[in-house]
Amino acid sequence: MLDVLVRSADFRDLQGLLRIEEECFGAERFSTETVRSFMERDDTFVLVALEENEIVGSAMCMMSEERGEGRVASVAVLPRFRRKGIGVRLLEACEIGFAERGLTVSELEVDVGNEAAIALYMSKGYEVRGLIEGFYGAGRDAYAMARPLSHEGRGVRIKVS
Repeated sequence: MLDVLVRSADFRDLQGLLRIEEECFGAERFSTETVRSFMERDDTFVLVALEENEIVGSAMCMMSEERGEGRVASVAVLPRFRRKGIGVRLLEACEIGFAERGLTVSELEVDVGNEAAIALYMSKGYEVRGLIEGFYGAGRDAYAMARPLSHEGRGVRIKVS
């Protein structure tokens, strides 16, 4: 595993986040306005994974305190840094962020054809809760996945620099 730091994103990271979006999602990337919104709102947070000061991964999360739910909207790792544990670190940091806010469940959607991501999520205790037809457009379905959160990690902080 690489020596990767996961921390909260700030506006100095915007260009790196947009590069991750472009390289990982292409035409389906989040817009600049959407990424900014994730960074500005009180019910969302953004994480970055850095390797030698280069942003190599990101995660964008939404929260509903009234429902006790956190939603991982996106986990992305640059192709040349995949399969090195960075996605796992980002996912775990999302879950810690949710648990710190007292949320009890982590949810996400994943393309039914993304076998690597599905395997990762299942290895971390996520279960398929349903199928969402056309979630990614015509003929592109998603699994809705979720897992309960323990609060053992409460008090663990994500490094903010």
